[in-house]
Amino acid sequence: MVVIVAGVLAGLSFPWWNGGATADEPEHWSFQPLSSEQPPRVRDESWVRSDLDRFVLARLEQEMLAPALDAERAVLLRRVTFDLVGLPPTPDEIAAFVSDPAGDDQALARVVDRLLKSPRFGERWGRHWLDVVRYADSVGKSWNAPFTYAWRYRDYVIDAFNADKPFDRFVLEQLAGDLLPADTIAAQRQQQVATGFLALGSINLQEGSLEQSILDRVDDQIDATTRSFLGLTISCARCHDHKVDPIAMRDYYALAGIFYSTRLWTGQGTRTREFGSMDYVDAELLVRLPDAATGRTSRLSAGVHTMSDFQDQWRSGRRDIRYETDPNRAMGASEGEIRDCEIRLGGKPYDRDVAPPRGDLRIPGLPALPPIPSGASGRLQLAGWIASSDNPLTARVLVNRVWVHLFGRGIVPLADEFGTLCEEPAHRELLDHLSRQFVARGWSVKSLIREIVLSRTYRQSSGTGVAGSGIPPGTARELFGGHAPRRLEWEALRDSLLAVSGRLTFERPAGIQVAGTGGKARGASTYSLLPIDASCRTVYLPVLRSLLPEEYAIFDFPDPHQIAGQREVTTVAPQALFFMNSDFVGNCAYDAAERLLEDDRLKTDAERVRQCYLRLLSREPLRGEIDDALALLADLRPPESSRWPDRYRWSVLIQALICSAEFRYVR
Repeated sequence: MVVIVAGVLAGLSFPWWNGGATADEPEHWSFQPLSSEQPPRVRDESWVRSDLDRFVLARLEQEMLAPALDAERAVLLRRVTFDLVGLPPTPDEIAAFVSDPAGDDQALARVVDRLLKSPRFGERWGRHWLDVVRYADSVGKSWNAPFTYAWRYRDYVIDAFNADKPFDRFVLEQLAGDLLPADTIAAQRQQQVATGFLALGSINLQEGSLEQSILDRVDDQIDATTRSFLGLTISCARCHDHKVDPIAMRDYYALAGIFYSTRLWTGQGTRTREFGSMDYVDAELLVRLPDAATGRTSRLSAGVHTMSDFQDQWRSGRRDIRYETDPNRAMGASEGEIRDCEIRLGGKPYDRDVAPPRGDLRIPGLPALPPIPSGASGRLQLAGWIASSDNPLTARVLVNRVWVHLFGRGIVPLADEFGTLCEEPAHRELLDHLSRQFVARGWSVKSLIREIVLSRTYRQSSGTGVAGSGIPPGTARELFGGHAPRRLEWEALRDSLLAVSGRLTFERPAGIQVAGTGGKARGASTYSLLPIDASCRTVYLPVLRSLLPEEYAIFDFPDPHQIAGQREVTTVAPQALFFMNSDFVGNCAYDAAERLLEDDRLKTDAERVRQCYLRLLSREPLRGEIDDALALLADLRPPESSRWPDRYRWSVLIQALICSAEFRYVR
C-alpha cells in the first residue's frame, strides 16, 4: 500500500517544491499583485451608487440576471444595526429612519455614521477579530489554567476598532508593539498589551519536554500569524513540505526562528528542567507595563496573579482562589535569546538539520522580508512585511473577512484559506478594487465598512429579485444579487434578550473575571465569575477553553482552540428548545413584560402588542397579528400561584415572539 501511494504522489506535479513556480506555471492568483482594472460599464447606470455596485451589476448582467429589489427601510435598519453594533434598533430609531423624509441614500448614511461612532461598534467588530486570533481566558488542554490578563488584549482590540486604528498599524502592534517607538506612556502600554496576540495560544502545561513545549508554542504563533493576516496555512510545513502550497519546510523554520527568538509572557510557569515536577522562575511571568502616571515599572503587587501564585495557594490547601489585578501587568511578548531555529526532521524536537536564516522566506510571488539584524528576533521586520502595501494578501484577506460579516459569505468562499486550494473567485476584480481602496484610504476598517453598507448591493432585499422575473433567488445571490437571510450569532442573540428585557448594561467589567478551585485532594479547575445572565455584553464574558456554557455550542460559537475567520451556521433542535425552556430566556421575557406594562406611554393592549413587535422583531405588526396576540392574551390562564397575572400573560406572548425564526434572523 505504501509503495502504491508513493507511486501516485510521484506522479503528481508540485512545481513549487523545488524552488517555486516554473516559467510555465504562474503564481496562484492570491499571490499576484492587486489588479488595477477600471470599474466596468453597466447597462443600468441608475441602479449604481458606487464603483462596488458596478462590479456586482456587471457580473449579474453578464449572466443575464437582475439584482433584487431594495429592502424596506425597517428591514434594512435591523440588518445594518445588527451588522455594525450587534444589537436591535430601538422603536424610536425605527420610527426616525422609516419616517425620514430624505432619500434612501442620505437617510441610510446618517444611520451608518451614527452606528460607526457608537462604542458598541468596537464590541461587535472586536469580537469578530477575537474569533480569528483564537482568543480565550484559559490555557486549555490537560491543565486548563486561567490566562489571568487576557482581558487586557480583548479590551485593546475593542478599543482599536472603536478608534478605527489603521489596520496596518494594528498588525504592527500585535506582532511587534514592544519594539515600536511610542510618543506617550499610554501608547507604550497599549502597544505592549497588543502583543498579547502572540501569547494567547493553547498550552499543554504538563508537556514533559521543554523543547517540545517551546516548539509547540512557536507553531501556534506561526499558525495564528499567517492564517490571521495572510490566510495561509504555513504551519502545515512543520514536518514536511506543504502538500499543496508553495511553502517548504525551510520556509517554515525560517519563520520559526523569529518566534524561537521571542519570549512569551503568559502568566504561566516556565520549566527549569526537561523532565520532572513543574517549577517556576521569575514570580513576575507577566509583562511589566510603565505606570500610567510616573512611567516607571514596579514589582508585582501582592496577591494571586500568575500560575506560580496559584500553585503556592493550591499547595497550602485553599479551595477557592481568586486572582487579583495589577494595573501594570499584561500578557505579551518581548525579545528572547536570539537564535535561528534548526529544521526538525519529521517535526521531532531532537532530530535536527541546518537552521535557515530567520525570515528567509522564499514563497513565489510574495516579496522578500527585509533583512533582519543579527541582534533582533525579526518580529518587527515580519510585521512590516505583512503590513506592507506590497504584500497582496493582507488587504485581500481583511477585505474578504469584512465582506463575510456583512453578507454571510465571502467573495473568497473560505475566509481563512487563500492558498492554492482556494479557487479564483467570481468577483476577483471587486475584491482587488476594494483592497486597493482600503490601502489608499489609510487602511481604515470603518471607511471600508461604510463603503460596503452604503452600496446598493448591500441594501438589496432577500426576496426573489425583480418582480415577475422568474429568476430563482439563489441563482443571483451566488453573485451577490440579493441578500440572503442570516441567523444571528450567540452574542447578538443574548445581547438582544438582555436589551429587550431592559437588563443590558454597557459598563465594561473591570479586571480579572476568572477564578480557580484547588486543593491537595481535588486537583485544580477554572471557572467564570460572570454567569450566563450577567448584564454585560456577551463579548465581556470569559471564554474558557473546553469549559464553555452549553448555549455557546448550541449556537455555533467557535472552538477557542482554533482560528475561526468564519463561523459555522447550523439549524438544530436544541436552538428552539433553548428559547422555549431556558430559565435565562424566560426571565428575560418576564422582565420585558414588566417593562412593557410599566411604560406609561402605552395606553391600550393593542399599543403594547405593537411595541412588542417593534422591540423584538423591529417591525410593525400586521392587523391579523395584533388580533391573534390579543386573542392569546385573553385565553391565557395564569397559574394560581402567579402574583402578577398580567406579567405572566405578556411574558408568554413575548417568549412566543422570541421563539420565532424572525427574532433570530436578519433579512
